Amino acid sequence: MTTAKTAPLTLALLFSAAGLAAAPSMVGDVGTREARVWVDAGSAKGITAACSEGGKAAEFSAAVQNPQNGGASTIIFSGLKPGAKYEFSVKTADGAEIARGSFKTKPDYKDRTPPPDFSFAVFGENYINDKQFDPPYKTPGGEYEIYAAADAKNPAFSIWADGMNTLRNADEDSASAKFLRGAAAREIPEISALLSKRANYGVAACGSYYGKSNDSNSSGAAGASAAFDMLWANPASGAGGAKSYSFQYADAEFFVLDDCSNRSYLDYRNSRPAYLGEKQLEWLMGALQNSKANFKFVVMNSPFANPANSRDNFAFSADERKRLSEFLVFSKIPGIVFLSANKPFGELTRLVRAGGYPIYDLTAGPLTGRPIEEVTEMNYFRMPSSAITKRSFAIVKVDGPEDDRAVTFSFFDSKGAKLFSTTVKLSELKKFD
Repeated sequence: MTTAKTAPLTLALLFSAAGLAAAPSMVGDVGTREARVWVDAGSAKGITAACSEGGKAAEFSAAVQNPQNGGASTIIFSGLKPGAKYEFSVKTADGAEIARGSFKTKPDYKDRTPPPDFSFAVFGENYINDKQFDPPYKTPGGEYEIYAAADAKNPAFSIWADGMNTLRNADEDSASAKFLRGAAAREIPEISALLSKRANYGVAACGSYYGKSNDSNSSGAAGASAAFDMLWANPASGAGGAKSYSFQYADAEFFVLDDCSNRSYLDYRNSRPAYLGEKQLEWLMGALQNSKANFKFVVMNSPFANPANSRDNFAFSADERKRLSEFLVFSKIPGIVFLSANKPFGELTRLVRAGGYPIYDLTAGPLTGRPIEEVTEMNYFRMPSSAITKRSFAIVKVDGPEDDRAVTFSFFDSKGAKLFSTTVKLSELKKFD
């Protein structure tokens, strides 16, 4: 599919002396005993991979899943130790090293130690300029130094709540075009360190896979599902025919939703459009009921708690939002927090509701995309001073003793300066009237 690659800076520095070509790579899902790594080796055949702990000789070889997509492969390392750091290396059949990086497996703390403190990053729109396809009169993307600023916060993993790329009009009609756009976002030098040192989890965001229509019934939906699968090394998905999945870290569980695959608002017969679809909604409610985690983070592209009647908000799907809202009250499930993106600004919404604790929804604004200059959307539940009109990223921190856990929401600008921060005690997320 593609053979020409722009070598990421960190890898280029490592490989330049040997005259080797680096391939875009990214750490995917990392568990306690297993880890996944994504690599686009282009036309290279027969790639192999191995990882080692603490600089030792390679100990763990890997299984390589190589779908027929022009070289993008998912590498699976198994038999690993919990809470250990590993370095990995990817080579071609002739022994040339094309990628390397590191990851740390999740800690195995249950029934052994108190839950560990940790933090993770949440990213909004990632826009990589492309003169061939961008309008000649503007430069939408910029401030790529923000990747280094996010990396410096040393999150345990990253959640790309708005995908990792922004489609252009020319990309919307095929899976291959969408794949190329997504792969190109991982080739720029500045992003390599952020992707190669920790787990990355992708959301099937509309703007990254469906285009401007944001609807599963539109022509832009062609190849969206296939492109998403080719570009991510996520945990297994598929609830309700959607790209939803879950994973755990310490005393938190994450439920990553796909609010694009089942969208139906372009159907003129449907005055109350679907976003999640019946099966995915049922999966989410059942999974939340079964979860024993202190914190239950529900991740979706569209903000849940923002009440404005915009198609960028889950509120536009009036019936589904009403059903989920009622469920959250009647089920009396503690510790639920929402994470989202899909906005040209960042914000933290605190949705006050009768019969239950406030629902917090952190919405990540543009990472490298263009933010708006002023927020005019009427979100009456937006927390004061939380409207972020700069390129930014969010860090969510979970910490505290076992009997007094808390979550802290923070926004940072492209240089790593703090823009907003607030802390919520777990005890607040357990109150029901």
